[in-house]
Amino acid sequence: MFTSFFHPLATFPGLLTYGLLAPFILRLTVGMAIIYLGYERYKKPYKWVSILYVVFGALLVLGLYTQVSAIIAIVVTKFDFWTKKKSGGVSKEDFILYGMIVVILLSLLFTGPGFLAFDLGL
Repeated sequence: MFTSFFHPLATFPGLLTYGLLAPFILRLTVGMAIIYLGYERYKKPYKWVSILYVVFGALLVLGLYTQVSAIIAIVVTKFDFWTKKKSGGVSKEDFILYGMIVVILLSLLFTGPGFLAFDLGL
C-alpha cells in the first residue's frame, strides 16, 4: 500500500534528491568561519596567515577552486593550530573548532562544492 512512499534505507527518501545541498551548506559555513578566523587572526603575529584565511575562505564561499582551496585551507588551519599550541594558548574549544573545520574541509575535498558553485563538476 505505502511501498512507494517508504524506503527501507532512508528515513526521508524525498530529501535524498537534494544531495548537493549538504556540501553547499558546509561550504558556506566553513568559508564564513575561515573568513572570521582570518579577521581575528590579523591582530596577531603571522599576518600572512590571516590573508590566506580570508582569500581561501572567500574562494570557498564562492565555490571557486573548492578542492584546491580546501587543501590549502587545511594546511593553513593546521599551521595556525600548531602556532597556537606552541604558544600554549589552545583551549578545548579551539581544539574542537579547528578539528571540525578540518573535517568539513576534508568532506568538501571528497564531495565537491555542491549547489551554486563556479567549479561544479561536469
